[in-house]
This record gives sequence, structure tokens and C-alpha cells, in this order.
Amino acid sequence: MNRHPLSRRKLQPHPLWLFEENYLLLRRLLPRLRPGACFVLGGDGGALRVVVEEDTGPYTTHITLTTPFAGDGQLPPPLRLKVRIYHDARLAEVTAYQDCAHIPPRYAARQAEGFQRDERSQVNRLLHDVLQHCRRHGHVAVEQP
Repeated sequence: MNRHPLSRRKLQPHPLWLFEENYLLLRRLLPRLRPGACFVLGGDGGALRVVVEEDTGPYTTHITLTTPFAGDGQLPPPLRLKVRIYHDARLAEVTAYQDCAHIPPRYAARQAEGFQRDERSQVNRLLHDVLQHCRRHGHVAVEQP
């Protein structure tokens, strides 16, 4: 039996599926994103704080997500993610995390010390996991004054 060579390949999801999923999760959790707004998702010390930093027209919004964890040996350090939301393309991408202001692209990761080749994928997967956790546990966005 002579099979087509592609039939043996494992099918991969669409290359942008993670960015699309993150967009959908963010929009479900945060339906209104106006500049300067601050939201809290969750409750009792496990909250995720979201600040809408900038709205650059109708197509792009920048937000920052942080957790209140304190790195005292038992708990992880506070999580800080900066996310750019592309409304026209319906994508959300992590642009910075922790103290890293720029995540190098895959092709430049070898030259950038301390970065993995799939660093961008890893931090976007982390965002996905955090948003999925909020959705699964029924966290609702409460706007802070």
C-alpha cells in the first residue's frame, strides 16, 4: 500500500491559534476595554489585575496583567505580562513579561542571551493558561475605581 507522504505527518494547529484563543478569552473575560480602566479577575488573594494602558485607535489596545503573589520562597514571584490586542485581526500577543521588555523573535533568540527559541510561544502559552484558569473558575471582571 503506497500512502501519500503527508498522511504520515502529524497535523499541527493553525500557526496563529494561540493568539486567536487568547483574544477570544480576553474578550470574554473583559468585554469593555477603555483606556485607563482597571479590572480585577478572581477573588481572595488569587486575583489577576488588568489595567488598560493604551488604546491606539479602534484597532489596537495595550493591557498589563499582574498577580499579587509575593516571592517569599513558598509562592512564585509576581506575574507581569504586557499584552497587545489587535482588534481587527482578532489576536492577542504577549509583548513583554516580568522584567523583559522585548521578547526576541524565534530567528533572533540564539543571539539573545538567556532566551529559548520558542520564548514567545512559551509566554503566550502562559497567558493562555492563566486566562483558561480564570474562565474555568468563573472569575468575573470587576472594574476598580
